[in-house]
Amino acid sequence: MPRRGTVVLMGFAGGLMPSPSAVVVLLGAVALGHAWFGVLLVLAYGLGLAVTLTGVGVFITGSGRWLATRVPGLRDRAHRIPARLVPAGSAALVVTLGVVLAARSLATALG
Repeated sequence: MPRRGTVVLMGFAGGLMPSPSAVVVLLGAVALGHAWFGVLLVLAYGLGLAVTLTGVGVFITGSGRWLATRVPGLRDRAHRIPARLVPAGSAALVVTLGVVLAARSLATALG
């Protein structure tokens, strides 16, 4: 399980990653003659994303520890799942949700 410091660093690293929308905001601000405002918006976006990712990560790691202390059998059941299957399982869940949402959107658009 990742330590809290690792989760905080991962959150801030995610918030500092450049995004295509940041480039669009900067170009739009430059086109309007307010480059400083574009930089301010991009910094606020990055800080907000970093805080959000950090908060979610800390919540998830903390709730896992909290559940492990409250439900004694949970720790034993969690160790039965091979660690190499967890990333594949979460990826399968994300893909499944994406396919379901895309199918629902397509059905709404066509019908």
